[in-house]
Amino acid sequence: MSKKQKSIMIILTVVTLFGVLAALFFLPDTIPLHFGVKGASSVASKYCLLLFVPVPAILYWAICRKTK
Repeated sequence: MSKKQKSIMIILTVVTLFGVLAALFFLPDTIPLHFGVKGASSVASKYCLLLFVPVPAILYWAICRKTK
């Protein structure tokens, strides 16, 4: 992995982290995950969104690896 690819992955992770942290101020404490006929069947804390912060960097890594 080149130095350029590493820096892009770090930038993607940091930008995504700041975006999620900014969104946390505006979101309610619980977020519905799945809706059914009776309404929201499962909910999670808004902090579960932090699990998705590294996803853009992982996708970028997978695409760069595939194109080699």
